[in-house]
Amino acid sequence: MSKKLMSAVLMTVGIGFAGAAWAAGGTADLPASVAEKKDFGCGAKGQKACPMQGWMKSVMQSATTSGDAAKIAEALEYVAKRPPKGMDKWVAITNDGIAKAKKGDIDGAKASCKACHDLYKTTYKETLRDAPF
Repeated sequence: MSKKLMSAVLMTVGIGFAGAAWAAGGTADLPASVAEKKDFGCGAKGQKACPMQGWMKSVMQSATTSGDAAKIAEALEYVAKRPPKGMDKWVAITNDGIAKAKKGDIDGAKASCKACHDLYKTTYKETLRDAPF
């Protein structure tokens, strides 16, 4: 048995799974809470905005701040056409916001934004932050 493998085995007995994986020189099998988080190179303080983040700040924020229902509906239509894989309620939530914006219900449209953020924002930031939008 190699010295590195033996160290990993001993670490497993001594400090558990996370220590053994570290001792073996890898993090691929570690739980997400233990593995090092990906550095996306965007979105954090002092970095450029990530693709969706930049779009949300320049387009969606401008539309919602203006209170222009037509602009909000248009922005939400853009979002509805870009559902990330595995985020199955994305389109339904966005379509709800579009319908509300088209009826002039700005608060209702904003509530759909919040519903989507509550459901998907953390996962999106942790896995797709640097994806094109």
